[in-house]
Amino acid sequence: MMHEPEEHFLGTREIATIAILGALGGSLSTFVGYLGNLVNLALGVPFGAGQFMAGLHVFWLVLMRLIASKRGVGTFGGTLKGLVELFTGSTHGVVIVLVSFVQGIVIDLAAEVGGSPQEAGARNQIVWWFVAGLSSASNVIVFQIVYFSGAPWIYLAAITALAFSSGAIFAGYFAWQTMFFIQDIGITGFSVETPSLPESPVYRNIPAILFIIFLTTGALYYTVFVAKPFADPYACEITGDVANPFIYHPSDFIQQEVTIEAELQGAYTYIPPKNYTGVPLNILIEQAEPSTGASTVRVEAKDGYSVEFGLSVVLSDDRLILTEEEDSGLWLIAAEYEGSYWVHKVSTILVT
Repeated sequence: MMHEPEEHFLGTREIATIAILGALGGSLSTFVGYLGNLVNLALGVPFGAGQFMAGLHVFWLVLMRLIASKRGVGTFGGTLKGLVELFTGSTHGVVIVLVSFVQGIVIDLAAEVGGSPQEAGARNQIVWWFVAGLSSASNVIVFQIVYFSGAPWIYLAAITALAFSSGAIFAGYFAWQTMFFIQDIGITGFSVETPSLPESPVYRNIPAILFIIFLTTGALYYTVFVAKPFADPYACEITGDVANPFIYHPSDFIQQEVTIEAELQGAYTYIPPKNYTGVPLNILIEQAEPSTGASTVRVEAKDGYSVEFGLSVVLSDDRLILTEEEDSGLWLIAAEYEGSYWVHKVSTILVT
C-alpha cells in the first residue's frame, strides 16, 4: 500500500515522535556506552569499546525518520538527541552534538536514496541498512577530525568497520523491524507494505520484540544497579580489603591537594597539557589501610566503567589524583597512563 505524504511541514504527531525518540536516544546513550564496554570485556576484545554498540545510537534516528517521513527529520532529530546527550552528562561534551548532527544528515540522505517507507515500501530496506551503517561509522571520522588522536590507520579502519556493522544491524535492520512492529499495533498513522511472509505478525516481529525487551531490561538493570542516580557525584566509597573503609569527600582532604600538569591522549579524545588540582590516590589508599594481602586497586565509575592498577604502583605514584570536574563529579587524572585510564564520575575505589 503506497501513498504520498500530504504535507511538507511537520505535524503535531511528527514533532512529538521526534521529541520522544530524540529524548529516549539521548538519555540512553550512557547506558549504550556501558553495554559496549560490557560486551568488549566479555569477548576479550582489546579495543573498540562503544563501537560494537554504535548502531544503537543511530537506531533512534532511523526509526524517527521512518515514522516521520519528512526531509530534515533525521538532521533535526540528530541535533536534538545530541543536545539531550550533552545536557545529561556526555563525556564528549559539545562534540557529541556535532556527531549526532552528522549522523542525522546521513540518515536524511538515506531517505533520499532509498525512498521513504510509505513511498518505496519494504523493497529498499537494504539501502537503509547500508546507509545506517555509514551513519554509525561517521562517529569515528568526526571524532578523528575533531581530536586527531594519531591512532594507527589499521586501528581506525577496524573500529570503523565495527561501527558500520553495528549500524547496519542495530540501526538498519532492527529499526525497520521495530517500525513493522509498531505498525502492526496501529500507532504509526500510516501503513507500509510488509514483506510477503507467511508467519503471523507476532512471529515475524520476534527480532523487534526481543530487541525492545533487551533494551528495556538492560536500561532497568543499569538504572537500578549501576547508575545510582541519587548518589552524591562528589563523593566516592573507598572499600574492599581494607581496615578503614570510608566515604571520600574532597572537602575533608583540602590540605592534601596537589597540582600537576597532565596531557590526555586517548583513542578519541585529546586534551593538551594543563594543570589539575586534586588529592593523590595514594593518600586515600593509605587512609583506608589496605591489608597485607591486597594487591590491586580498581577505580569504578558511575556508569560501570572501571580500570585496575597494581596497589604498589598506586602507592608510589604522586601523579594519580582525584579531582573535581565541574558539573560532573570526581575525575581520576592518570598523568602517566593513556586516556582510557582517566575515569570520569568515579563512584567507588575497591582494594582487593
